[in-house]
Amino acid sequence: MKLVIMMVALFIGVQSIAQDDIEMSIGDFDELKVYDLINVTLVKAKASKAVISGDHKSDVEVVNKNGTLKIKMRLGEKFDGNKTNVTLYYQEIDVIDVNEGAYVSSEETFKQHKMELRAQEGGVIKLKLKVTENEVKAVTGGEIQVSGKAIRQDISINTGGIFSGKTLESESTYVAIRAAGEAHINASKVADIKIRAGGDVFVYGKPEKVNESKVLGGRIKLMD
Repeated sequence: MKLVIMMVALFIGVQSIAQDDIEMSIGDFDELKVYDLINVTLVKAKASKAVISGDHKSDVEVVNKNGTLKIKMRLGEKFDGNKTNVTLYYQEIDVIDVNEGAYVSSEETFKQHKMELRAQEGGVIKLKLKVTENEVKAVTGGEIQVSGKAIRQDISINTGGIFSGKTLESESTYVAIRAAGEAHINASKVADIKIRAGGDVFVYGKPEKVNESKVLGGRIKLMD
């Protein structure tokens, strides 16, 4: 009987250990790159750290090299992070780059001079911004979803990238689409739009001036 009780206690202890999140200090960084379908939630804090949970948590690599933080799966587990979550506590971030189906989001509002967002290979970024400049690049099915305010936006879209910024109010927005893609923009003063070889731009905010240039197809639609 004692042996059975000891075995049950040991089993519960092992399960409890296995379910513990992995926490690590990561040092200061201002650029973030995420890969392999990993889900990252950003939380502003006084000290930087990563808390990893979910399936394959022990296979996640977090590397800080000269202020660029990379979060990815170990080589043998690539593209297997869709059930793996990282809560990333940060002090300042200027650049966010998502790849290979990764997903980065936050409930914080990023209040700063400039934010640079990049999404490719099906990666998704979802953020709230209050910035002077917002620089965006979405390619190969990457999607950037933003809300809030910016004075100026520069948006580059290529090969199926998507920019969902209907609720990000700007004064001036500059959009360039090449080889298909989609942009939902909001501008009050200037919307400057260039489309090459297909793409769709939906313009909100009733800007005072709209500059349009289309070559080899494309659609620009002014929304109510």
